[in-house]
Amino acid sequence: MAGIKDVARAAGVGIGTVSRVLNSSGYVSEEARHKVQAAVQELNYSPNFRAQSLKRQHSGVVGLFVPTIHHPFFSKVAQELENMLDRSGYKMMLVCSQDSVEKEKSVIHLLAQNRMDGAIFITHHQHNDIMPSYPIVTLDRHLGKGIPCITSDNYESTYRAVELLAERGCRRIGYIGGKPSVHSEVEKRVAAYRDAMKKLGFAERCLYEEIRHGEEAVFAEKYFARFPDADGIFASGDVLAHCICREAQGRGIAVPQQLKVIAYDGIIGTWIQRPSITSIRQDIHKLSEAIVVELLKKIRGEPFEEKVVVPTLFVEGETV
Repeated sequence: MAGIKDVARAAGVGIGTVSRVLNSSGYVSEEARHKVQAAVQELNYSPNFRAQSLKRQHSGVVGLFVPTIHHPFFSKVAQELENMLDRSGYKMMLVCSQDSVEKEKSVIHLLAQNRMDGAIFITHHQHNDIMPSYPIVTLDRHLGKGIPCITSDNYESTYRAVELLAERGCRRIGYIGGKPSVHSEVEKRVAAYRDAMKKLGFAERCLYEEIRHGEEAVFAEKYFARFPDADGIFASGDVLAHCICREAQGRGIAVPQQLKVIAYDGIIGTWIQRPSITSIRQDIHKLSEAIVVELLKKIRGEPFEEKVVVPTLFVEGETV
């Protein structure tokens, strides 16, 4: 296992310089900082947080980065995480950063200065200067080696959903989903759709582009303008599925008689009861539990899982 001396040797700098970079304390030239960060990544160096904890004062605060709280999935995850962190003795600071990468940078700076104990990322912004030693855990997003990623079985669940639409008689099956702006496990949903369609021998009807939360209704309208003949749609999210159902209704298309719909997430039922959407339901409680477990391991300097996959549950509603 690499130590701080190995990092200093690989970067061609002194141990004190490495220490200042890792702790964001004192002046370090940009050239030296980049060399240290590159050496840390190459050697997969991780500081001994247990030893460091003796030198620093814990803040008792964990940051949660979400694009927006005005969304049933992020809202439910935030609620679960806040409850679990509170029981573990931590307070949660919520950062809604869909429109501002600077918000995230300012909080990452607090983390680097040991003024925050950890952070949970559910973000659309890319950060290339995050050290693998930082006590960070993500939901679905990949921020690099050494940062645990908690996710669900995106590929398998989506593949089964497309097969189910075919079993229920659909032949013109579509996919609608936002394209992540960062590397994410969510990308496996569209990959599964395309693989399933290829196996079935059906032509794709796929709308997969970057979308801001809050623009789902416009995205649904765009889908029908491009693929008006779809008889089955897999939506990569509950809100998109709901908007598809509403757009179909406005166009005189009966759901599920003329159009069958399956959504990923499965939590919008707590906000909108009708129609009850057939869904691949993510287990928010278990996802949140895994996030907190791995985050506490990182904070304590204990061995952690690089990736945890939480199984989903198929829930049949009124749209298939």
